[in-house]
Amino acid sequence: MSEIKPLDRDFILKSYIENKDFLDKRNAEGIEKFRKGDFTLNFSGVGKKKIIVKQKKHKFLFGCNAFMLASFEKEEKEPIYKEKFAKLFNQAVVPFYWSDLEPEEGELRFRKDSVNIYRRPAPDIVLDFCEEYNIQPKGHCLVWNWFTPKWLEKYTTEERKRIVERRFQEISAEYADKIPSWDIVNESATNYRIGEKFLFEDYDEYGLQLGAKYFPNNKKILNETNEAIWRDYRTEGKYSAFNMQLKDFIAKSLPFDEIGLQYHIFSTTEEMERADFNSIFLDVDAILGALDLFDSYGYPMHISEITVPGSGQKAENEEVQAYIVEALYKTWFATETMKSIVWWNLVDGYAAYAPLGSNEGENRCGGGLLRFDMSEKPAYKVLDRLINQEWNTSFEKSIEGQELSFRGFYGEYEITVDGKTYTVNLDENGKEVLL
Repeated sequence: MSEIKPLDRDFILKSYIENKDFLDKRNAEGIEKFRKGDFTLNFSGVGKKKIIVKQKKHKFLFGCNAFMLASFEKEEKEPIYKEKFAKLFNQAVVPFYWSDLEPEEGELRFRKDSVNIYRRPAPDIVLDFCEEYNIQPKGHCLVWNWFTPKWLEKYTTEERKRIVERRFQEISAEYADKIPSWDIVNESATNYRIGEKFLFEDYDEYGLQLGAKYFPNNKKILNETNEAIWRDYRTEGKYSAFNMQLKDFIAKSLPFDEIGLQYHIFSTTEEMERADFNSIFLDVDAILGALDLFDSYGYPMHISEITVPGSGQKAENEEVQAYIVEALYKTWFATETMKSIVWWNLVDGYAAYAPLGSNEGENRCGGGLLRFDMSEKPAYKVLDRLINQEWNTSFEKSIEGQELSFRGFYGEYEITVDGKTYTVNLDENGKEVLL
């Protein structure tokens, strides 16, 4: 295992530090404007009342992939994972990678008793977890150029199209009414940009059409990765690959509801300290410029997959990770059309394309919020503070009248009036509530 060197904190955080006052103002104003509302509670009866207002859940979705369910090498890690997950997140990504969901043609791994595949828990396992912890599931992903089953190779293009439609039909019949949102098409702009071989030509347009047919009542997301978004924006501006794809798809009236912007900083320490790499992901002007570009379309947006390096469990590197995480989450949370922010790998040592517990492959990033021993990194504590404290509205008050007005974050609340508890959703549509 190679030694992990300390990050150059001053270089990596230079843009954040130089723009701190501007960014703090922009984020505070955006959060106040887009994530909070004025509410009035009306009570029956007269006399003094003791009111307890407690926000239990955000309307905004803070998510993470749930790929490590039923996959740990030690059983005692499973309950810790669930507890730490549910403390931060109200959304869980359910894996539907084709090669692992249907490793043998016609043999679908939907059920809890399916043969276990590492990092690919059967959908029913994840849905049980979501139900237990009141977490919203999200399906990922239905059409992608990667993770296609080996057995598909023998078929012609027309046969593949029929098989892809069969896949949509089977998954829809089982899960369309259980999972409200789906990454329908994944990373197609990047695949075209870098010239990958394809499942079949125009598989992305075909996938969107199938999404409309088989998931008419679900939120359908066009999800894209780094190369076609942040990298391209830095060099191509409005001519970035994903932006051009969006214009093309809109002109063709292709059906999708929302857009996903991945933010994977898959890096070694040395890469993070390269000026060209740093300018793509850690430059405030570039980040805000790309967000403004995609925000201008008016589609609900997701920061759909996030990796921010903590680079190998050195304390100073974990502190740099925590600083970046706080700056990014505040910036994203303050963006008008943002709907969710989805962390990717919760625990270090369990990333894809790497031996378990190693410092190789994606593990080299140290991109988890928990260490391999399940202890909390500073970045986890940052998100706990933001999500459960700073961005939470809870208080107690005694009133004489029949009305209580306050400003709070959108979400699900428990309102207790003289010992009797009500559950209410307070959002843009529920500004006045009769209890």
